[in-house]
Amino acid sequence: MFRFRLETVLTQRRHVEERCQKALADARQELAAAQTVLREAKSTHRQCMRDMHRKQRDRFRADDMLLYYPYLERLKLDIELHMKRVAAVERKVEQKRQALLEAVKKRKILDKLKEKQIQSYLKAEAGREQRFTDESAAQQHARP
Repeated sequence: MFRFRLETVLTQRRHVEERCQKALADARQELAAAQTVLREAKSTHRQCMRDMHRKQRDRFRADDMLLYYPYLERLKLDIELHMKRVAAVERKVEQKRQALLEAVKKRKILDKLKEKQIQSYLKAEAGREQRFTDESAAQQHARP
């Protein structure tokens, strides 16, 4: 019966791979959420700009414009912060993806080693079986 000596290591590497997959999925969800917040902030900024331009065309009042400019500046700052957040999360996703690739590589190395050892074991078993069959045939042939 074949027994892979490094089965516990292989099992551990599979667990590491699964954890890396989960971490990557979590990071991707975080990225999607950050991108959604950024899109919403940009949409709010565009809407505010449209409102301001509409008011400028319709009836220009200086006090209205004094209200819009600080708010627009604050929205710009928020958008910049959200863009930095998205960039940071994108880097995090890339790091998690690289960690997953490394974990997969390590697991595949052990999988290939296990497969080679199984093939070697099966070849050795086939050889033993062939020798046994040959001996049995030789003994039967030698009997009167």
